Amino acid sequence: MMMVVALFMYGATQAQDFKIGFTYLEFIVYSMPEIEGIRSEVKTYEGQLGSNVQAKQTTFQTKYSELQAMAQQPNANQAAVKEKENEVIRLDKELKDYTAQAQQALQAKEATLMNPVYAKVQTAIEEVRKELGYNMILNMRVSASGDGIVLAADDSLNITEQVFAKLGVEMPKQPSPGDAPAETADTGNDK
Repeated sequence: MMMVVALFMYGATQAQDFKIGFTYLEFIVYSMPEIEGIRSEVKTYEGQLGSNVQAKQTTFQTKYSELQAMAQQPNANQAAVKEKENEVIRLDKELKDYTAQAQQALQAKEATLMNPVYAKVQTAIEEVRKELGYNMILNMRVSASGDGIVLAADDSLNITEQVFAKLGVEMPKQPSPGDAPAETADTGNDK
């Protein structure tokens, strides 16, 4: 019996030493100075890909119109019509494939540009966690809908200001838990 009491007391003491804090990861990331350049680069790349898609779309439309005109001629060569039809089918497939590849390339480009920012912020969070003696830091908001891991917390556990200081970035007005997640600002790509 004495052993059970001792284990209970030890467990209670250990639980009191466990310190959990929270921050707003996306708010910090999208407040970083690099974000403006990333948005610009992603938008430029998206424009380039969009131009390529538009060019392929125009080629497809032209060939499709040619097929329709050819098929409506009363003396149309059926072999030529079939050949044009196969060309239109091929162009349609190429357009769809390229559009999907362009979307993947855009997402990959954005991830490539954003990953160093996330890593930099994560490093700062880890350094602040250690400096302040926290065992764990949770993200207050994890989705654009505002759903979060932390539903309620004492503001004294919020390390966001210290993370901004560690990064050497001025902290903008922080959203309150009920605010819309402004930190998930569009970087030019709908996810």
